[in-house]
Amino acid sequence: MSASTSDTLRRLNHMEMLYRPGERALAGRVFELLGMRVVDTGGEWLYAFVDSNVDDYANNACYASEVTPEQLALEHALDAAMTAASGLPAAVESEGPSIEADLGAAARQYLRRIHDEPQRTFHFGIRFYSRDDFEAALDRIRGATAEDDLSGRVALSGVYYPDEPGAYAPNMIQAFVKTDVVASGLLAFGQHIELQWHIPKGEPFQR
Repeated sequence: MSASTSDTLRRLNHMEMLYRPGERALAGRVFELLGMRVVDTGGEWLYAFVDSNVDDYANNACYASEVTPEQLALEHALDAAMTAASGLPAAVESEGPSIEADLGAAARQYLRRIHDEPQRTFHFGIRFYSRDDFEAALDRIRGATAEDDLSGRVALSGVYYPDEPGAYAPNMIQAFVKTDVVASGLLAFGQHIELQWHIPKGEPFQR
């Protein structure tokens, strides 16, 4: 059974995300790069509307708040373990001479895998109905690497066209954005956001 917008019985309400202390404005900047409209009322949460033309705090929105001290302590421990593991030879890293080294090595192996296959990590997707809007978002993200405040903090992990070998879907362009400014999990692992543009039915794909 299909349902229109007006008679949908369930709808994704929001995505809850977190940022590090002092990076609230930077979190808003990342949402804006993705094409969202950010509203900061000064309360606990920063709001980002996925559809910039719709004022709906209750649906199709991202919320972002500062991490708790407990999560921040966990983040620091994980960062330290990964940094320590980076100095180990590959053979030792895979075995891990201590619990901390085991954790750091496993985390680094995980990050290597999702760098090559962002589809396999935890992520959420945003669909663009206009190809121009989609391409403009990619251009903003590429351009952000030249800005001091986001240099190395947000980037395209990959853009997959349907006519290329290894493309994930034959009917869309998929782009994966990686950032460690906001995450719906651990910031140490970063967050992938998938951007999609679907080819209109019956039309051939054109670059």
